Amino acid sequence: MRTNPVDTVKQSGSGTTITKKSINIAMTLLTILAVGIFAMMMRWQLFEHEKWNTLAKSQHVENQRNVSSRGVILASDGTVLAIDEPAWTVYASLSTDEDERTEFYNNKDKYVAEVSGILGLQREEIENKLVDDFAFVKLAEGISNDSKKALEQIKISEKFNEGFGLYFEKQEKRVYPDGDLASHVLGFMGKTDTGEDVGMYGLEGYYFGDMLAQNSFSYEEKDSRGNVILTAEYEPVLPRSGKSLKLTIIPSVQQKMEEQLKKGVINMQAKSGSAIIMDPETGAILAMANYPNYDPNEYWKTSNPWVFKNKAVADVYEFGSVEKPITVAIGLESGNIKDDYVCHDYTGSIQLYDYTIYTWNMQANGDLSLSGMLEKSNNPCLAELSLQIGFPFYYQKLTEFGYGQFIGIGLQDEATNYLLPYEQWTKLDLAVTSYGQGISATMLQVLSAHSTLANDGVRMKPYLVSEVIDEVETIQYEPQVLNNPVSAETAYKVRQMMRNVVRSGEAQWWFNTSLTEYDIGGKTGTAQIPKENEVGYYDNRTNTTFVGFAPVEDPQMIMIVRIEEPKTSTYSSDTVVPVWIDIFKEVAPDLDIPKI
Repeated sequence: MRTNPVDTVKQSGSGTTITKKSINIAMTLLTILAVGIFAMMMRWQLFEHEKWNTLAKSQHVENQRNVSSRGVILASDGTVLAIDEPAWTVYASLSTDEDERTEFYNNKDKYVAEVSGILGLQREEIENKLVDDFAFVKLAEGISNDSKKALEQIKISEKFNEGFGLYFEKQEKRVYPDGDLASHVLGFMGKTDTGEDVGMYGLEGYYFGDMLAQNSFSYEEKDSRGNVILTAEYEPVLPRSGKSLKLTIIPSVQQKMEEQLKKGVINMQAKSGSAIIMDPETGAILAMANYPNYDPNEYWKTSNPWVFKNKAVADVYEFGSVEKPITVAIGLESGNIKDDYVCHDYTGSIQLYDYTIYTWNMQANGDLSLSGMLEKSNNPCLAELSLQIGFPFYYQKLTEFGYGQFIGIGLQDEATNYLLPYEQWTKLDLAVTSYGQGISATMLQVLSAHSTLANDGVRMKPYLVSEVIDEVETIQYEPQVLNNPVSAETAYKVRQMMRNVVRSGEAQWWFNTSLTEYDIGGKTGTAQIPKENEVGYYDNRTNTTFVGFAPVEDPQMIMIVRIEEPKTSTYSSDTVVPVWIDIFKEVAPDLDIPKI
């Protein structure tokens, strides 16, 4: 067989022979390999681009979550009552290198002492976190800028090593610059069981959703050395601060009222005290306070949780004879009761069914005019008056004065009052309601009802927030008329009677000796406290209330004060009246109340 010379290649000196067939096979294999590689690349490019792109970016894209600042809460004059300030969470980090860990533990005692001293924590609390196997652990949160700077100066050892150190995460901390001032109005920022910030009580609780800023996200692309890539394609979600609130609260009035209320509660050995001042013409709340109070900066130090509750709006109670001017106003408005109405009280009591209604001292008062009924605070006469008014009209006017209605002032702990459904009323219910028993309300609701008399029969909606401020606009609150329960004439007549109550009633001594330079109208209320699990009232436990306004002809302010369970006396004239007077004397100049 003859061999073709072009089909055989002989390598001289090697003995190796390469045939054309072998070359063809090799070329075929190389082609298949090239096609395979190209197909793989196309697959990566076309089908798995997103996967690999995401993976790559995950190695150098940093996603940072920031919580924007909550809105500021301001008093009427711009005083800051609540604001967010920078705070820090501090972590301790320790290298996994054995030599470096040994270096740390040789200096641990000194390190723990320095850190615990700056943080104000017990050494044991820090030591328990820096156990032998720790690598990264949270030491504390809510650290101030000053504490952060001090911690940054601490060295674990003389030599610098990136394996050791403290790391800081920026947060926002709610701060109340004036401490316990208006604490029950403000509430506070607390923590949920999962450690999330949440508004609790007061404005912080009610407006939490609006006050809390939106989260912001910022993205940074970094190279393997941690340097920021300036051409990064990611756009951050810009932070947006929460809405700010400007209140109707006057700081000087608030402070003076709190001081006098505290003094009164202590002097009367009472369980608590509450007070509200309102502008009856607009409904603006000028001051609102309770004692005991608390510091929202350190709310966790309060041992009794009930102290957090704003009793001025959260407590529903029977308020007693404070209701009587409202009953007289309803009577005059009905047309069934004339100006010259006279009640004949010759026994000091009346009988209704099997129930006897007595005067407060069980003594007869004789013939009483409408004004005299209020001055003597005569229960039987008011009961008779209500029966002459009748069910439908009296009940309807009670609802128009706000009883059984929720006001909605914007405080988380605000309660509604209780008014027995009309269908369930009897003559006895009507009679006892006329003098403030069998009906319950909050102090705010009682104040709202009486402000109607102070404002010529027009009831305004009480409010605390005068402006809502965000980054775009400021929304101002416009005073809101709720309704018009009685005429201006009726309101004026009742105000004159309430002036007589102050000067000739059971509390006349206090007003005629210590507050003669102002023209004041008002009414006391002494209410027994219902028993908790049975019918009836406690014998020696009362709530005492006084609501008053000034000047009588054109009231510019109205204030209600309640003393809960005073021990020095059970009567309002001896307990709540002197507290009301002390508060009024302090705040009247700030409110520009004219003298006689």
